[in-house]
Amino acid sequence: MSRIAKTLFACVVAAGFAGVAVAAPAPGSAKLTPAEKTALKQAISSCKSEAKGKKVPWLQRRKYVKGCVVEALKDKPNIDVMTLLKTHPDMKDLPAESADAM
Repeated sequence: MSRIAKTLFACVVAAGFAGVAVAAPAPGSAKLTPAEKTALKQAISSCKSEAKGKKVPWLQRRKYVKGCVVEALKDKPNIDVMTLLKTHPDMKDLPAESADAM
């Protein structure tokens, strides 16, 4: 085989492996039960209001809420809190963690 054919074959095989890895579901993305969804939503809303009540500065609020939710859901080990916080729609409207985004 020529070098070009070998390189092309290696690229196709690598792309195939990458496609399989991307298509496979993440282990932490399991579906939540309705009770777990409710617990997560309540924890997020209570932590947001607690941050406002404590007058946490605007740019530090997201970090505060994340830590608060982790503490609130500590007794539920089957919930992958960090993954859910990154993808949960209620966490999208919080300010960024640093001012670099401005």
